[in-house]
Amino acid sequence: MVLLLYFFIWFLSRSVTSTAGSNENVAMVQTMDIDVGMANSDALYGAYHGELTYKDAGAQAIEEVAALYYSQMHIYTKDGSGIESVADMKGKKICVGSQGTSWLYMVWDVLDAYGIKESDITPYYMNYAESSEALANGDIDAAFQVGGYPLAGIQQSASTTAFKFIGLPQDIIDSMLEKYSYAIPATIPAGTYEKQANTEDVNTLAYMTCLFCGADADEDMIYDFVKAMIETLPAYQDTNVATRQISLETIATPFIPLNAGAERAYKDAGIIK
Repeated sequence: MVLLLYFFIWFLSRSVTSTAGSNENVAMVQTMDIDVGMANSDALYGAYHGELTYKDAGAQAIEEVAALYYSQMHIYTKDGSGIESVADMKGKKICVGSQGTSWLYMVWDVLDAYGIKESDITPYYMNYAESSEALANGDIDAAFQVGGYPLAGIQQSASTTAFKFIGLPQDIIDSMLEKYSYAIPATIPAGTYEKQANTEDVNTLAYMTCLFCGADADEDMIYDFVKAMIETLPAYQDTNVATRQISLETIATPFIPLNAGAERAYKDAGIIK
């Protein structure tokens, strides 16, 4: 979230650079074109270990700075479509997400857990707004998207179209958590979107959006950065839905090794031992 990063770096009197996303951020922190970048925990895991979308590129020299807020897996369809479970998607036209994102691996594994192979559906690769519009127009039957709620791309279509969000049962969630160390259980609350048909919270999976740096980053600079984040949390926590999810209980959750400066700041604050 650009607003959040603006706020953090404002404390350190540093500049903010707009980028194309996780992959560019990973490259830029290693060349020190930026000091700190943002990416979901799945992208960080893949980059650090040279897996997922980094299988060809190999391991990247990055370290985690902070775990911020959740990006939930949205599985949704039009209310009344007859799709009550992922199992009902066989033979349907399904948006599996945006091409090239690392969370596509989990989407395909969720489908596979229901016995659905790629050949069993007609897959579409679309962004948030494209998939929601296509779903509203009846061009596809259901969609998977991952992002922190409420997703603007879904929200716009949800203002005029009743969407139903599909929950995942506990056994599917447990199997995904066992396979993917960077995933966490989460919920999408009822009433998150304007015409959301669900009357109860929806159980799903999520990633955390994290801050990270290059392995050669100045440890003292990262220490000061994290210290400012911790000390000023009350000032920015109520800025929006995403920042309200930032918690001292989860901010030091390591999906890849923590930068030494960040670790020192967390220890000084009593967050970790």
